[in-house]
Amino acid sequence: MVLIAPVLFLALLAIVQFGLYFHAKNVAEQAAQEGAAAARAFDGTEGSAKGVTEDYLSALGDSTLQGRSVSVNRGTQTASVTVRGTALSLIPIPGLALQIQETASGPVERYVPPADD
Repeated sequence: MVLIAPVLFLALLAIVQFGLYFHAKNVAEQAAQEGAAAARAFDGTEGSAKGVTEDYLSALGDSTLQGRSVSVNRGTQTASVTVRGTALSLIPIPGLALQIQETASGPVERYVPPADD
């Protein structure tokens, strides 16, 4: 019985850690999608996309995705936003950082004049 309680407690912590990791991954993915939507807009810029992404992350707080960074690349054809960070860790294992990186991209909206027949 003495060995079962610590093992069950560790298993419970592992389950919660698993949930926190995937929640942080979903947060990063949604933030990247929000930023990509802003970057893909006809009048979108890299600055506006980065602002939208950082605003989304700030609204959710700092604890879910720690040490986060946002990078935006908007070309003439495609736009992409990458969100990087580290998931909150309940089990402090030295050297183990649960790194997360999510990227969203898509075509840039543009006006294409109709072809003359």
